[in-house]
Amino acid sequence: MNQVAGLFLPKANKQLGDKYYLLECLGDGTHGWVYRAERLADGQTVAIKIPKQNSQPDRILAEGKELIGLDPHPNVIQVFEMGRIASEKHLYVIEMEYFPSETLAQKLENREFHLNRSEKAFPGNEYECVAVNSPKYYFNVFEQVLDAVDYLSDLVPPISHGDIKPHNILIGQNDLVKLTDFGSSALPLEFYVRTRENGGTVLYSAPEFCDCGSRKGTTEELLFGDVYSLGVLLYQLMTGRLPHDTQIEVRSHAPFAKPSEINSGVCPELEAVILKCLNKHPQDRYGSIQALKADFQASKQRQHVFTAPKNTINTTSTTRKDWSSEVTQALEDTDYKAAAKTAQLEYQRSKNNYALFLQCHALYRDERWNDLEQLIEDNHSVFMNSGDSDIESARVIAIKAMLKWRNIDLAKDLIEIARINDADNFDVSLCHASLLGLNARYEEAKTELEKLNKLFPMQKTILTRLLQVCEQLRDYNTSAGYLRALLRLVKSDEKLNQKRQQYERLGVW
Repeated sequence: MNQVAGLFLPKANKQLGDKYYLLECLGDGTHGWVYRAERLADGQTVAIKIPKQNSQPDRILAEGKELIGLDPHPNVIQVFEMGRIASEKHLYVIEMEYFPSETLAQKLENREFHLNRSEKAFPGNEYECVAVNSPKYYFNVFEQVLDAVDYLSDLVPPISHGDIKPHNILIGQNDLVKLTDFGSSALPLEFYVRTRENGGTVLYSAPEFCDCGSRKGTTEELLFGDVYSLGVLLYQLMTGRLPHDTQIEVRSHAPFAKPSEINSGVCPELEAVILKCLNKHPQDRYGSIQALKADFQASKQRQHVFTAPKNTINTTSTTRKDWSSEVTQALEDTDYKAAAKTAQLEYQRSKNNYALFLQCHALYRDERWNDLEQLIEDNHSVFMNSGDSDIESARVIAIKAMLKWRNIDLAKDLIEIARINDADNFDVSLCHASLLGLNARYEEAKTELEKLNKLFPMQKTILTRLLQVCEQLRDYNTSAGYLRALLRLVKSDEKLNQKRQQYERLGVW
């Protein structure tokens, strides 16, 4: 359930430890509460986010940690610091730039109201224009979002935002736009990334990332996902609708209306940009944000002089819901029991493997290891024989769960099947290394992890496990090398710096 475990929710006009004075609560978001606060050290006004799932490990709660200490970008909310405040029962907080603003989602709600009153949105239509509903206004917003995503993708290592949607786009004074909420952002092949449970988020996701599992992939794969989300955003800005209404439609890339079929004021060049972003196959989308920006700029110029033959704009949307929408909403509400039950009933009804995957996911999130074990046993032939992509995803969840449940034999059987079906799967290889470690086969675990490290260098998850296994082998000189590599990735990590101090005392640093 959504709660700050074992903690009270701080009220405004209250000091938070020796670091902040909370001035006002700005809002209750999907994953946390946001406050305007004064930083006591220097009197600076900042925004403080307190995650709702405060009892989760720090690595799960961290948002945009990679942005700390970087030069600021005008279109990206700065992240200053994050960590726990000991004097407040170890409350985890994220300190960010304070930016007085309104979300793009709020602007769009206002636009829909105006459009339904027949106010103009595009040239060639028959009624009078209001500035906030003009293409020029939304083009300006979209350009700034592009600049933000371009900046993130150009960092070393590059960062994929992973949750581009109107609720995460802030619009302030003089229409300055800033991208915020980095809870789903990912480095290439990063293992621990917030799951995509939010129903609204799913509708902005690429088909390959719309499942409720973690987002991970190569730099190119993550970039393709952001490009798709940008296409959904531009589609919405130009039509007042989303391409799809349910997760199942997103996942299957169900046919959807072209922008010009909803709004005849969209010129062919702009429509081509949108549809290229929304291609089902990632390789058919834009390969870089720069390429997308170039085509968007050209189509924007064409749009400014384009005259529609007649007004066909229609913002009426009848959003459909299905069982998958109910599951994602339950997951969003952290009602994992309801999510698991809905998915279970659908699987019993239709034998839809995606429903089985979602049931596994809900049980995993609820830490119901015994129920997950029973689910695997009840569907043993499916888990052990199917090469279906949904079952492969469910199998990975099952492996992780059984490793946590310490059902080593079942985890071993699942890993063997998974390696036969997909020998190069990153998660499966990582779980195999963990299994070897649990069986005290440290040399073999080290060999497996070193192979992964060669394929995917400088990945925090791999380096952390290599550090741990080398310590088990008492190979402190090698583990010190991996610790140095980790500190290059996350210089401010408190636990890693404490370990460095231990190594210094041991004389191996």
